[in-house]
Amino acid sequence: MKISKKRISVLFLAFLLICSAVLPILSCGGKPADTDTNKNAENQPGDNDVQNDGEKSNITAIPEPELPDIKFNGYKFRIINTKPDAVTWLLTQITASEETGDVFNDAVYRRNRIIEDRYDIEIFEIVANDPGDAKTKGQKSAKSGSDDYDLIFAYIGDSLSMAQAGLLYEVNSIPYIDLTKPWWDKDVVNDLSFSHRLYGVAGDLCFAHYSAVMPMFFNKKMLSNFGLESPYQLVRDGKWTLDKFADMSKGASVDLDGNGKWDQNDQYGFMSLNFLVYPSFMLSAGEKFVRKDADDIPYFAAGSPRFVDVYEKIVDILNAGDHRFFDADAAGNHRFQDTMFPGNQVLFWHELMNWSKILRDMESDFGIIPTPKYDEAQELYYSRVFNATMMAIPVTVSDIEREGVILEALCAESYKSVKPVYYDTMLKTKISRDEESGEMLDIIFSNRIYDMGYLYWESSVLSPYITMSKTGKKEVASYVEKNQSKASAAIDKAINALDVVS
Repeated sequence: MKISKKRISVLFLAFLLICSAVLPILSCGGKPADTDTNKNAENQPGDNDVQNDGEKSNITAIPEPELPDIKFNGYKFRIINTKPDAVTWLLTQITASEETGDVFNDAVYRRNRIIEDRYDIEIFEIVANDPGDAKTKGQKSAKSGSDDYDLIFAYIGDSLSMAQAGLLYEVNSIPYIDLTKPWWDKDVVNDLSFSHRLYGVAGDLCFAHYSAVMPMFFNKKMLSNFGLESPYQLVRDGKWTLDKFADMSKGASVDLDGNGKWDQNDQYGFMSLNFLVYPSFMLSAGEKFVRKDADDIPYFAAGSPRFVDVYEKIVDILNAGDHRFFDADAAGNHRFQDTMFPGNQVLFWHELMNWSKILRDMESDFGIIPTPKYDEAQELYYSRVFNATMMAIPVTVSDIEREGVILEALCAESYKSVKPVYYDTMLKTKISRDEESGEMLDIIFSNRIYDMGYLYWESSVLSPYITMSKTGKKEVASYVEKNQSKASAAIDKAINALDVVS
């Protein structure tokens, strides 16, 4: 069915978010200075009650999508998605069979019924074992030319590989999808595009990209016991820096069993995982492995003078003494964290937001803050988004206008009715223990970073970096020399496959 596109004039409230002028980031290799980290009000994830000055605004209107009044005669809108809890660090639920009393589940259920009734469709979820399975099934279908799915939820990197194979629609080309609206993740739009083309997108239909953001949790009991100052106030004052974090965490480690061996039975000032913390701290300091030039074309950016300074500071802090815990046992188990932080063995814990669910029953109080910035001169706190699932639209979709109407409607309705439940009820009320954590969440979600380097080209960009950093080596020049040609080749391959100008 083809439909004509008509515009409906709407009055909508401009969303006011926490932000200000961003720290200029140095570029290297003679490339033009990029603009992909210049976060401003238009680039924020769409939190609908935060102004640029950090104060709450009075919401008087909610924007509406500009969509036609149309019915689709019972069309089954087919989404392939990962089964719940298959990926422990992501919130992947997009459907609900009934209302159960769980606030998030019930909000999802009502949203879907509203859109189904409005457009006379059925939202049908095909459950995959994991995001990789979803990608495999979606890719196989598209390659065969079969119209089996309207929407594929795959990992961010997988969306690029499918796009390079010519299997996905470019999102900006889909009628009725308006990526300037607040129900679309502006940071994905800005950070992961190629020459302003986008082949995977995150919107409020799913909250995986929110659950994959990386904050820092702190133990209030331990903070009090050590007589340390409030991290909340440090954040407000712009003084929550890598140096301050190092000073506060160093004195909190104790060999509890006195055996001289530092393991999961002892107490630490800081806890995370090697493959998470090193790149996360780089991004929170405002440094990216891959940047984009003035034409929105990516290039390998590691090795600038500031990149080197930031890297060396992070290596010094994270590899000095026994104040941090990164270890896994011989079997590769790295979930000691699940009991160590709730058990008052860790002062600061750096993990994905979705893991906050295990803290609901924690006896001691805890707080949530952003990852520390590089120094006080850095104006904003940046928060890394780890690998999440995003929406990809296969080229085999039979009616792309219908696709655009349904996706825009689902994300807009979710922004209105489900996101407040996730953000204000689940995170700010059910998990957070104080008003200050809610204030910090606004900061965390307002300045998120997606880095192409580790999301698209992990093997040539991220893995060598982690191998180098966790051993304490500082040979950044060697890292750049060994990996620049490989990374640049991978980037050029994507540029050429997507037919964008380099």
